[in-house]
Amino acid sequence: MNAIPRTRRPSGALAGSLGTALLGQGSLVVSGTLAARMLGVEQRGYLALAVLLPSILGQVIHLGLPQAVTYYVARDPSCAPALLRRVRPLAIAQAAAAVLLQALLLPLFFRGAAIEVWAAALVTLIAAPCALAQQYALALLQGERRFAAFNALRLLPASSYGAAVLLLFLAGTGTLVLVSAAWAAVQVTVGAVALAVALRGLGSDMTPAPPLRRLVRFGLDGFLGAASPVETFGLDQAVIGLFLSPAALGIYVVGTSFTNLPRFVAQSIGMVAYPRVAAEVDRLAARRAMWRFTALTVVVTTVVIALLWAAAGVLVPLFFGEQFTEAVTLTRVLLIGSIFLAARRTLSDCARGLGLPRLGSIAEVASWLVVTPALALLVPPWGVNGVAAALVVAAAASLGTLVALVAASTGVAARRARSSSSHEEDLLVA
Repeated sequence: MNAIPRTRRPSGALAGSLGTALLGQGSLVVSGTLAARMLGVEQRGYLALAVLLPSILGQVIHLGLPQAVTYYVARDPSCAPALLRRVRPLAIAQAAAAVLLQALLLPLFFRGAAIEVWAAALVTLIAAPCALAQQYALALLQGERRFAAFNALRLLPASSYGAAVLLLFLAGTGTLVLVSAAWAAVQVTVGAVALAVALRGLGSDMTPAPPLRRLVRFGLDGFLGAASPVETFGLDQAVIGLFLSPAALGIYVVGTSFTNLPRFVAQSIGMVAYPRVAAEVDRLAARRAMWRFTALTVVVTTVVIALLWAAAGVLVPLFFGEQFTEAVTLTRVLLIGSIFLAARRTLSDCARGLGLPRLGSIAEVASWLVVTPALALLVPPWGVNGVAAALVVAAAASLGTLVALVAASTGVAARRARSSSSHEEDLLVA
């Protein structure tokens, strides 16, 4: 394979990844603040719905295959060209299916909406395939540990969208349709750029790739752990959009604005930890790295969350205006849950790096078993705050489940390794 510049030192990769998370959060605060001020509560909710569908489909339609690409490329970078050729036909089919599904789902979310709202939704039809392209490109870069390009492309969607919204705000032309179109245009551009960057440094080695069946199985096993319906798909927003009101969704979206930072921090650490653990030949060292990365996530996110919780009463009205003051309590409740979600995210990524992708998915299913009755109990009396409280309870239950599963699985592996080592020693003595 051609020489590819990679960030090999974990400290340098982590610093770059965390810096990207901070810049990305800043870009989202800018775009979210300006969009809320231009559109108001109700239209801000409609904008959230318009971008929600392609965002969900771009994440769900790949069925975890990009995570499998990262794992196998991290284990053997020379197989990358053959691996991409193997998954390409399936990726093209996924992109076509995403557009079709979005077109079929639009009437469910926008029934009875005004023409302007429909126009804002329709311009996002092209976004899901582009989001899918970004997923595959970033997966390749992550597996090869080309973190400079990886982090730049991670930041590009948020920063470009923030710049576009700022221009609309300064020009005084920030309508719902134009803001939605700006978001879609950014997805198209970033998707094309990401693919070009990833493929340009690919090289020409043709080491055989794993069978497609194995890739799909790995992806499906870890799919739910890598793409939580709440964190990734915006299922909480979909519930509010369907059962409450656009105004309630507008409040909720503002409330989540400052909770994105802990999630981004956890994702950033996990993005470095996943290929690092996967590439580790010594499984004992890999397990130790897993717990170190998870502990680092807990420490960093706890500090960030404490600062945001204390400042929420000032930050929310300062950035979004007094009409969104109701979102302060919501923000603080969601921040509590962010501690559990952050730890689970990094631990799930590390478990996938150990070749245990199913554990994160099982933990995610455990959260469903908790969140469903919690939503039924808490939403009727508390409304949108009830959604946030239900998510906190589910996140804590899910993290507890994952810790128990990982501890049990790695303990069994360690005992087997010790048993094998003892058996070899006995044979040598004999």
